[in-house]
Amino acid sequence: MTGQQLLKLFITTTILTIGTLTVFGQDCEKLGDGQYLLKHKTKGHKKSDFRLLITGDRYNIKRDGQEELKGEIEWSSDNCMFQLHGDNEVPINIDSLDSVSKLLMKTSSSYGGACYEITDKKKFRLTYCGNLHITMSEGRISKRRR
Repeated sequence: MTGQQLLKLFITTTILTIGTLTVFGQDCEKLGDGQYLLKHKTKGHKKSDFRLLITGDRYNIKRDGQEELKGEIEWSSDNCMFQLHGDNEVPINIDSLDSVSKLLMKTSSSYGGACYEITDKKKFRLTYCGNLHITMSEGRISKRRR
């Protein structure tokens, strides 16, 4: 490949990636304060359904009526994606792991953690913040009355 062909390939790939990252220009509206049910339709995540209570930039997650997690919700600049950061998250001491576990941890952390992408007003996609091409799960979001 010539330098000019490589440049064209790079520009084309960049344009397609930017389009994918912005959900093809979709203007998303972030979830307002309230309670939401996130119901996974992907087989391996069906037991992961939970209620998400949002108050400002804070969240609570409840499963089976029991409060499980609290933390901060971080929205992307276009409001199409959010990431949940738990108050009790403890960083893993990577030096204490064996070589295979270290490799898996480094690979996993390079993906940027889990993000929820709003794909429609009532749908979501669970993906990695640093690698949006990998879908872990999909499902529906429904707002609940208190």
